[in-house]
Amino acid sequence: MEILKVIRHTDGGENYLKNAINYDFKEKTEEDEKLIETVGYGVNGTNPEYAYNQMYAVKKYFGKTEDNPLMHFVVSFDNKVDNAETASEYTKNIADYFKNDYQMVTAIHQENQGNSKYHAHIVMNSVNYNNGKLYHSGIGELKQFAMHIHDVTDNYCKIEFK
Repeated sequence: MEILKVIRHTDGGENYLKNAINYDFKEKTEEDEKLIETVGYGVNGTNPEYAYNQMYAVKKYFGKTEDNPLMHFVVSFDNKVDNAETASEYTKNIADYFKNDYQMVTAIHQENQGNSKYHAHIVMNSVNYNNGKLYHSGIGELKQFAMHIHDVTDNYCKIEFK
């Protein structure tokens, strides 16, 4: 079973956006942990400062710099995902759900968390770059996203809130 963790921090503004992006790019320091890859969608995928500036520019353009700065999803893959290539493929297919409307940085971490060897962080600008509307993260939208994860992984996806 995959787990979709929804991390909601509506305060923190720019700093939270910057910290979340920096975390995606941060090399792991523990011996059994590893940053596998980062990918940018509509933003630079190799430089956290550029990615932040690009997301902030969209927020500024649409006048949404004071609103919820981002959506932060963590998808913990079932232990059946036992290699980086599969985790990468799944993450890219999962990100397809939002890539035509929202800027994102995804990061895959290898880290033994009991029932999961790999997990993916998806840090997504809350502002739609096509129309300037904020992403609505109601339970209906999150259930649809979890169903997309199910379709990608062929595994049930449970939603957790942090």
